[in-house]
Amino acid sequence: MKKVRSLCSILVLFLVITALAGCNSPATKGSDVGTTQQSSNNSSSDSKKTVRIKFWNGFTASDGDILREIFDRFNEQNDKGIFVEMDIMPWANLLEKLAPALATGTAPALLLLGSEYIPEYAESGGIIPIEDFWDWSKLNRSNYEQNVQDTFMYKGIYYGIPMQYNTMYLYWNKDLFKEAGLDPEKPPKTFDELKEYAALLTNKNKQQYGFGIATGHSNITNFLWSNGGDWLNGEQTEAACNSPEMIEVLKMLRDFAVSGVTPVGMSGAELDNLLMAGQLGWYINGPWLINGCRQNNLNFGIGAVPAANDGHLQVPGGGCAFMVTSSASEEEKIAAYECIKYWLSKDVLKEWSIRNGFPAWSKEVLEDEEIKKDEIQSVLGPLSKYGRLPFAGMPEYNQIANEYLDPLFEQLMYGQITPEECARMMADGINSILRKK
Repeated sequence: MKKVRSLCSILVLFLVITALAGCNSPATKGSDVGTTQQSSNNSSSDSKKTVRIKFWNGFTASDGDILREIFDRFNEQNDKGIFVEMDIMPWANLLEKLAPALATGTAPALLLLGSEYIPEYAESGGIIPIEDFWDWSKLNRSNYEQNVQDTFMYKGIYYGIPMQYNTMYLYWNKDLFKEAGLDPEKPPKTFDELKEYAALLTNKNKQQYGFGIATGHSNITNFLWSNGGDWLNGEQTEAACNSPEMIEVLKMLRDFAVSGVTPVGMSGAELDNLLMAGQLGWYINGPWLINGCRQNNLNFGIGAVPAANDGHLQVPGGGCAFMVTSSASEEEKIAAYECIKYWLSKDVLKEWSIRNGFPAWSKEVLEDEEIKKDEIQSVLGPLSKYGRLPFAGMPEYNQIANEYLDPLFEQLMYGQITPEECARMMADGINSILRKK
C-alpha cells in the first residue's frame, strides 16, 4: 500500500476544494463539532440484525440529522438483517482516522467522501472498485445522469456511487435588484449582462458590492469553460490556460476588483455573511447556501451562472459518493450495496433534494410533479448536466492549486500581476508539476 499523505496535505486539499461542492465544503457541512456522533437505533430488533456495518461521514450540520433519519429508517425497514452504525464527525477528524484504520484493516465498510479524494485512495487500495454495483442492484443505470456517475471514476474505473451532486449557482438579492431598477426575476444571463448589472448594483456609499468573488481559482473555472478555454489539454498532459479565452476571463475578474464592484481577499464564509447582510448583489456558490438564505429571511433568487455571450455554459461540478473500503468483507460489501440501493430509490433521493436543497440527478425524480413545482429544485435539477469535475482524476491537483493557481489568482485580484502574466505563470506552474510525473 502506498504511503498515505500526511494530515497536513490532506487538510490543505480539503480547503482548496471548498468551492465545489458538495461533500467537501465547510459551508456544506456547517461548523465542525468536536465529538463523534453515532447513529443508533435502540430498539430490541437491533439484536436480531445479522450483519452490522460501520458508516463514516462528515455531515455535522443539519444535513447530518436528515441523513441519520434516513438510515435509521433503513435499519428498521430492511429485511436483510443489516444494521448500519453511522459515525458522523468533522471531515478533518475522519481523514485523520481513516489512514490508520485502512492500514490495520479496521476502517468502516462504507464511507462518504468527495470526488477529489478518489485518486489518492484508489491508488493506495483504500477503496475498492464498485463497477459491479449496477448489475448486482438491477437498477436502471440510465435513470441516473451519466456525467454525475463519471465524476467518481478514476482511470476508467468507478470507485464511488453518487450520493449527492451539485454544480455552482448564481445567488442574487432580489431587493437590491429592485433598488437598482432591475427586474428581480431576471438575473444576468451572459458575461456582458454580468458586467452591466454588477456596476448598477454597486453602491460604495453603502459599502454595497455588485458581485462577490472569493479567493480561490474555482472562480476562474466558473467562467473559463463557458468561454471556450480550459486548464489542461484533452490528454491532461500539458497546460492549456495560457490562452486568449483565459486572458479574457482574467481581465473581466480583475476589472471587477479594480472598479470596486467586488471586495478583494474575502473568503467564501465572509462573502456568505455579506450576502446575508444585504450588502452583496450576487454571488456564486453551491446549494449548501440555500438553507442559510432561508434562515436569514433573504429575498433571494438562485439560477445558472452567467454563460458566455454566445450562450455556452459549463461550470464546475462535484459531489459526494458512497465508497466501499478495502476493510470490508464480502458480506459487508453486499450490505453496503444494500444501503446504496436504498439511497438511490426515488423516495429517498426526492426527500434529500426537498429537505436539504441539493439538486436531483435522477431522471425519475426530475420528472416528479412535486419537484417540478418546487421553485428551487425545478431550476437546479436541469443544471446538473452542465457540470464537470475540474482536474478529474489528477492526484497532483492539490499541489497545482496550492503552489500556483490560488496564489497567482490572489496576486491578480490585488493588481500585482497582469492577466497576461497570470495566465502564463499558471500554465508554467502546471507544466512544471506535470513534467515530474
